[in-house]
Amino acid sequence: MKTALFEACNNGKEAIVKYLIEHGANVNEENKYGKTPIFDAYTSGNEAIVKYLVEQGADIN
Repeated sequence: MKTALFEACNNGKEAIVKYLIEHGANVNEENKYGKTPIFDAYTSGNEAIVKYLVEQGADIN
């Protein structure tokens, strides 16, 4: 199951990503495959979201 943050990262919805994080979404939450939202943003080519997630403390490893 993907959370709203995963979906927003995957679909390039930067405003929604920011809203969710400002309201407590976990930037380092793992899905059932051990991937985090930054992985979805990166593999979808959403550079601005990747940068924002890093600024918000996302683990890049």
